[in-house]
Amino acid sequence: MTRKDIEKAKAENAERIANIAYSGGGHIGQDDLETVFENGAEWRINSVWHDASEKPKLGELIIVEVYGKIWDYGKYDVCDTIHPKARWVYMKDLIPTKD
Repeated sequence: MTRKDIEKAKAENAERIANIAYSGGGHIGQDDLETVFENGAEWRINSVWHDASEKPKLGELIIVEVYGKIWDYGKYDVCDTIHPKARWVYMKDLIPTKD
């Protein structure tokens, strides 16, 4: 995830908030704020995962999840296969950065 990805998502969510305020007569309630926060958190979590059709870079540390459970983790090798129903993530993308 890059700063550009975050800026794009921020702009999209700001537009959603503005639409909520406009449709609600200019008032944004606690429920609206909680929904926006929850949507942002879900976006952050899901934005780093890749489906099995994408192949990781060789030698990168990854975690593979199948049916909601960790199936494998470690360095990706040319001999590795990823279950067709799996999703995977680079471990480095799970670590927050200030970049």
